[in-house]
Amino acid sequence: MSDIIKEEEIRKKKKEIAENYPALMTKDLFSMLTERELDKLIVGEIESRKVILLCAMGCLVQNAAISSYNLLVNDVAGAGKDYITNATLKLMPEHRYLKRTRISPTVFTYWHNSKYEPNWTWDGKVLYLEDVANTILNSSVFKVMCSSGSHATIVKDQRAIDIKIVGKPVMIITSATATPNPELTRRFTILNLDSGENQTKAIIKRHLEFAEKGVSPELDGNILESLQQLTQIKVKVPFASKLFEFFPVHNVIMRTHILRFIDYIKASCALYQWQREIDEEGYYIATEQDYQIAKGALVKTTSNEYMIPLTKDQRRIMEVFEKNKDLWYTIPELESKVTWMSERWLRKTMDKLADYGLIVKELQENDLTNRKNMVFAFNQCSITNVQNLPDKLI
Repeated sequence: MSDIIKEEEIRKKKKEIAENYPALMTKDLFSMLTERELDKLIVGEIESRKVILLCAMGCLVQNAAISSYNLLVNDVAGAGKDYITNATLKLMPEHRYLKRTRISPTVFTYWHNSKYEPNWTWDGKVLYLEDVANTILNSSVFKVMCSSGSHATIVKDQRAIDIKIVGKPVMIITSATATPNPELTRRFTILNLDSGENQTKAIIKRHLEFAEKGVSPELDGNILESLQQLTQIKVKVPFASKLFEFFPVHNVIMRTHILRFIDYIKASCALYQWQREIDEEGYYIATEQDYQIAKGALVKTTSNEYMIPLTKDQRRIMEVFEKNKDLWYTIPELESKVTWMSERWLRKTMDKLADYGLIVKELQENDLTNRKNMVFAFNQCSITNVQNLPDKLI
């Protein structure tokens, strides 16, 4: 009898949503938000908008891996990463969204701790940190918060005091100079923007058009109100086992990435929750549409077979090796091609790419000096296996 009542309550609620918030029942809701609505604020970068919004919607998924939706938006200064991220996150309900332009390395030890705010939780929240410095990214407190929340012990007045931070937010950060180490790439997906000339021309043209018309574009208030009706849910992905054959196993990082892809599917389901079926255990059931949305986000953030997130600088270096896959380079030889990076950072970056398995390095004898030099070459692996994911899986 209780199950029947529950089904009747769900049907009643869906009918109420359809009548009062019809946008949530629109089949192309994700495209409507990321294209039609965000076109009012952003020029181009449609795929980037989709990745940012999908990760943000991950705050609604109760049964996701704790770091699946962490996102680092990375590009050169002036490319618009903060503007695009901020504009996209305007779609998020205010009670789920926090933004800071500056934080200290230890902020999470004290911010919203349970002693002073016993009812506060970071679960269900999106935290956007603008232009984060490497000192923050590499701090121990930040690393722990990115992956498992925070539980710290500090010394005050010669006494040990425990501080517990409840929950874990979706963390979306921007940085022009970030050089994340392999440990951090397991905790963050890296999203690179389009800094090409065509994108720059389109942005300039849009600004001039708005200036002529005196336009100050705003998002649809009815849609923003509709998105406030979304709640935290649990999701099942009934077709998950079919993904096994499409994910390479060359690198242990795949253990993280397969969970991330599944959680992207769940985030899409959370956005479409009023259109999804609910099973007898209370789980919302993901569909083919959720898979396709998640695939688009995965393809956008993947550039190699190992599905390892790369910064803009790392991708540019990989392009040098991809053009000459059979050549070996010393650091001095690379310096003439990688002119945007200091010799010190080039060495560190090459070591990281070698750790990822994308570059091979070895000591080779130099016939002229009778000394051994460290040399680097492209690791002969097929590129972007993820592109082979089928459009239809079910």
